[in-house]
Formats: sequence, structure tokens, C-alpha cells
Amino acid sequence: MKNETGIEHTAKTIDSEIMKNIMAEREKEIEDLAWEIFQMKLGISFKRELTAEEKLSITEKTEYDFYREEATKVWEKKQRALNNKKYPVIEVPADGRTGRMGGAYCLCFVYSKYNGNFVLKGYMREVEAYLKKNYTHYFYNLSLWYRGFNRDIWHFWKKDIGIWHPSLREKRKGKKIEVRPYWSGYREEYTEDEIKEMTLEFKRMPKRWIPEFDNF
Repeated sequence: MKNETGIEHTAKTIDSEIMKNIMAEREKEIEDLAWEIFQMKLGISFKRELTAEEKLSITEKTEYDFYREEATKVWEKKQRALNNKKYPVIEVPADGRTGRMGGAYCLCFVYSKYNGNFVLKGYMREVEAYLKKNYTHYFYNLSLWYRGFNRDIWHFWKKDIGIWHPSLREKRKGKKIEVRPYWSGYREEYTEDEIKEMTLEFKRMPKRWIPEFDNF
């Protein structure tokens, strides 16, 4: 049997540590998702951050395993979505504030003019704040995950420009996705016909920034 050399032992030790870190990160993400699903399913929102002991008194119960199982399914679906895109991933840290408003966990697929395509992972409130602070000229898809299902929300970097997806019924009638100004914000500046001329239509949203978006 071949004796293990010093360099082989070191490499295996490093590889083992990397795997431990990956598994620890996976477990933390699943625990965070399970806690979110637990609160949303029961319709509760704690008025303050629970202490470690208070939280453990809930999560150590056998019944809580159901939420871990649901969270694991959501996590696995998100990983498949990330693997299909193959874009650089940036983790956006949570700001520590409690409350459900803006707190949904999401993958944010960003298509930017100056920085290419990339993915942000984190809670919706922090993700959108991070985008606004650090980038311009982009549009993005917020993929929100809950109970194993996801909802996609599209936004443009300028708040007065909207991305409008037709309903299933409208699709059947041939209506396409529209990228255009909000009617209310431009009502005094442009006529309805002028806004229609500014409207871009797509069967599917492009997966990159295009020159036509520079006109907004």
C-alpha cells in the first residue's frame, strides 16, 4: 500500500476543511430558510430578535423538522437554478433588522451594462439596497422562494420604468412583455401615444443589457 506523502496529506486536510465549510454554509442557509418558512406558514413575526435559548426552545422540537425538510427542498431548487445560470454569485449579508417586510429570501439575477451578469443572494430588502448603492444601468429578476415554490419579479434600475408581464390569458391573445415608463409618472410630460412609442416589447426578456435600454 502506498504511503501518503506530506504534500498529499496537506492537500487532503485542506480539501476536508473546504468541504466542512461548504456543509456548514449549507446547513446555515437551510436553518435560516426553515426559520423564515416557520414564521410565514404560521403568520407570525416576532417583535424582537429571539435569544439563542428562546429560538432553540422552538427549533429543537421534533415538529420543527417539517420546516427543515421544506427548507431543504427550497435550497436544492435554488442551487439547481444557480447551476443553470453559471453567473458569479455575491452574498449580501443581512442587516439584522427583524420584521417580514422586505425580508423574503431571494436569488437576484442581475443583467447590467457595465458589470455583466451576476447573481446576488440574500434577503430582498438588503439585496435591493445593495444594488441601488453599488450599480447603475441594470435590470434584474428577483426570484423569491417559499415552501418550495418561487415567484419572479422583474425591475428596471430606474424607478419610473416598469417591466410588465402579461397574464396567461393576455399571452394567449399575443400580448408581449413591455418595458416602458409608468403612465402616472409621465402623464404630464408625454401623451399616451408618445409613451406607446417609447414602449419596448419582448416575447422573453433579454439575458443581457441591450442598447435600446439606454433610451430610458
